[in-house]
Amino acid sequence: MASTLLLAAGAGLLAPSVAAAESEAARASLVRLTVADVPALGLGAYTGDYGSAVSTGHGENPGDFSDPDGVLDRVGIATRTTRTASSDGKNYAQAQLTALTLPYNGRDLLAVASLDSYAECVPPPVGPWALAYNRSDSGEITVLGHRVGAGVTALPVTGADLGVADLGSGTLTVTVTPHQDPAAQSRQDTARAWLDITIAGSFAGKHEGPIASVRLGEVAANCAPDVTTSPSTPTSPTTGATTTDQTTTTAPTTTTHTTGGTSGTGATTTSPGAVVPGGSLPGAGSGDSGDSSLAKTGFGGLLWQSLAALTLLAAGLGAVVVGRRRRTA
Repeated sequence: MASTLLLAAGAGLLAPSVAAAESEAARASLVRLTVADVPALGLGAYTGDYGSAVSTGHGENPGDFSDPDGVLDRVGIATRTTRTASSDGKNYAQAQLTALTLPYNGRDLLAVASLDSYAECVPPPVGPWALAYNRSDSGEITVLGHRVGAGVTALPVTGADLGVADLGSGTLTVTVTPHQDPAAQSRQDTARAWLDITIAGSFAGKHEGPIASVRLGEVAANCAPDVTTSPSTPTSPTTGATTTDQTTTTAPTTTTHTTGGTSGTGATTTSPGAVVPGGSLPGAGSGDSGDSSLAKTGFGGLLWQSLAALTLLAAGLGAVVVGRRRRTA
């Protein structure tokens, strides 16, 4: 149970991994050191990064070793390399070091003989391809002179081992976790690698929890294509628009029906509604040239028929008168 608690506490020391952002082709960080606040060991809380490089466009970045966080005040390194590069054919990041030590009370709490981290990716159209690795001589990672390998190692120690006489006996739990994604060349557009080492301690009521952690050689390469999503253009609502029912339309549909009869003339009707104003009724003569109001009511035709009858009547009366005059003569 104590080991489980120490593992959880140690994991809490590790900062989240920093992947290359979408605008970054490659990123690298040589050392990230985190120290817990442990009064029993005379330690104060601290976090710092050292040896970084970032590539956002074509070219190579040889790394920045200016150390604004003061990591080198707490860590020793013999040789160091951090670089990133980007080109049309490949993006990559690399971090290397030798003889890293984390001193404490005149002894090396942690020592790493060597480290080489690398991540690369090949963009389309050849890719995507990606590969990452983290290499260290696992036989040369030591805590207080004891070799530790990948996984979890419990080391019995005393206060004297740490240079703190009144600390008593206890246990250091060391967790070594290499990360490689992908460890073999794969069809993906990102690659990342690093090595995590956490040290937690349990000392008879003096301290239970994390002591220190390092992330070494964190590298990331990104070949994901830039994706710019154009915001969709919203449909502007029409001012004053009225939503109407399916049965009510601004312009009614016009349909043509053939009515019975010999003329074959099609009668145009609108559905729904009456005859369109100003339209012609079926059978209306196209040759009517007089007042359309009389022609369409039939009054004009009746008048002409009456005049014709009167003319015939007058002619008949005239013939009778002429006949009588001839007989009288």
